[in-house]
Amino acid sequence: MKMSTGQPPWSLELEPEETWLLGILLDVYQPLVDPDDEVDSDGEADRTEDLDGPEDGDADDDCFDFWESDLSPTVIDRDHEDPALRRLFPDAYPDDALASAEFRRFTLAGQRRERLDDIAFLRRALDALDEGPLIVQESQIDQWLRVANALRLVLASRLGIVDEITADQAERTAEQDPSDIVHPAYEWLGVLIEILIEVSWGQD
Repeated sequence: MKMSTGQPPWSLELEPEETWLLGILLDVYQPLVDPDDEVDSDGEADRTEDLDGPEDGDADDDCFDFWESDLSPTVIDRDHEDPALRRLFPDAYPDDALASAEFRRFTLAGQRRERLDDIAFLRRALDALDEGPLIVQESQIDQWLRVANALRLVLASRLGIVDEITADQAERTAEQDPSDIVHPAYEWLGVLIEILIEVSWGQD
């Protein structure tokens, strides 16, 4: 992995195995962001079902019942939720389950849409990297950082990393298992994030 320094735009080069790794990580990440989306071979979400309109019989449903149920406060039980989802979409008010549920209801769709847009952006970047060095504009750094941070959060949840102690434990476990690729990917993402931050701050 190499990235030019100085003033933007910057040039980013990744090894073929690094672009492959990012693609695999995006395939793991995208279903977490929107499990209702089916990802095709091009990494695009299939939303054709959403365009078909309501199912037969929907018109007979009581619209007032629909709105009442939609607007009724509901506390979501997150105890059995995927730890990665709890990190990607944390509770806004950890000490107030009802307020967190209300905040989540009004903001979750927008958060998911932004993350899916970032995923689509990075997939296009990976396609471009297959042809050679990628030109990264200053305005694109935040998207790279958002995706890299999200991918690292997902891997941290899989490794059980929540603090420095568990991070050290995960590193020792990885050293004892040469076949492990999750921890090396976690470390590589840390290097990528550091490079992106240093470049954006104009540091060599």
